Amino acid sequence: MDRLKIAVGDNDEEILKSIQIMLIQMGFNVVATEKSGSSLLRKIRSINPDVALIDVNLKGLSAFEISEVVEKQGICPCIITIKGSVDEYFDKLKDKLVFAYIQKPFNQTSLRYAIESAYFNYKNLMDMDRKLKERKLIDKAKGLIMNKYNLTEDKAYEYIRKKSMDKGVSMAKIAQVIIDIIEQNNKNGGDKNEKD
Repeated sequence: MDRLKIAVGDNDEEILKSIQIMLIQMGFNVVATEKSGSSLLRKIRSINPDVALIDVNLKGLSAFEISEVVEKQGICPCIITIKGSVDEYFDKLKDKLVFAYIQKPFNQTSLRYAIESAYFNYKNLMDMDRKLKERKLIDKAKGLIMNKYNLTEDKAYEYIRKKSMDKGVSMAKIAQVIIDIIEQNNKNGGDKNEKD
């Protein structure tokens, strides 16, 4: 596995430095360290790290506000670092896309586990989401082709698959083109031959 890029946010300069040293010793690539929530968010958006490690009490934007933005935009998972009891943050934690937190003080073993599990869980979620969206596109294109050309589901699917192979692009991309052409043609009331 390539060295994961980690962005870290913490109010305490000493903790920030010790986390950075620990991550480097573990073989991770620390791409950003910030004491301000808004600065960290800007860095995350520009650098696209693999994981963000954020103190729950980060100044400016909170760890939960940052994680909501970052995860919603599909950038990376955010691990919330917490000093003390998790109980008061539990409701907010369970609403996160990837349920990831680590209690301070932490050691290298628990930190590595938190980072790697958050990264792989997030990657799997994003992959499943992408596949679901692609499947929906293909199903929509299939339905449009079946309706317009009175084809069976198998024939419509085979048509999309053949076009994908002929053009050397994914079935989802072919499906999107088919949807765009048929919908545009329907708006214009024309009868351009989309099957060409």
